[in-house]
Amino acid sequence: MAKTIRLLDTTLVLLPEKALLLPEYATLVVADWHLGKASHFRKAGIFMPLPAAAADADRLQALLATYRIETLVLLGDLFHSDLNSEWLAFERFRTANRSVRFVLTRGNHDILPDRLFRQAGVEVMPAYTLGARIRCTHAPEPPPDETVLNVAGHIHPGCVIPARGRQAYRLPCFYHHRQTLLLPAFGKLTGMHIMKPVRGASIYPVAGNGVLELPC
Repeated sequence: MAKTIRLLDTTLVLLPEKALLLPEYATLVVADWHLGKASHFRKAGIFMPLPAAAADADRLQALLATYRIETLVLLGDLFHSDLNSEWLAFERFRTANRSVRFVLTRGNHDILPDRLFRQAGVEVMPAYTLGARIRCTHAPEPPPDETVLNVAGHIHPGCVIPARGRQAYRLPCFYHHRQTLLLPAFGKLTGMHIMKPVRGASIYPVAGNGVLELPC
């Protein structure tokens, strides 16, 4: 089940699919898809399962079909490496969603030339602003003042939840602290950076089909 929060008079829906819905703007935001990563490692002789990329695309397609989405914001690291066969799959995905505007805030792994993104119908920019309060970037940036919320990726936030028998679960999470909201990595073939609880922070683990809230 999704978790709905309010920040700066804006409704934000944290989805268990590791995406952020901004219903007031008909906008869906995802971070760090890392398409092409499996093919990149396979080319280097390291086995990586290709079906994971298809599963990510199916998950995103389901979200676009479920909600009223006019704009899809990709918070950087859309494509992990040099051009490979997974780019063709992304082009097919883009073609299947012509009515949706695709915006990419370029990340450190987005090394493909701008012309390829333009040909695929993806607008590339350093940051994307919604209204006067939401600024989307790949890596977190200090907001100009307390009236702006920075929505970012890059960190791949995760958390540890203690369990019985001296065990613990490592889960991806949404992480809000002050004027920054970090999104979990959307792609399955990504690692996690465990966020430490700090005073004033809110941690929202993604557990199965739900988004929880941890006390800090």
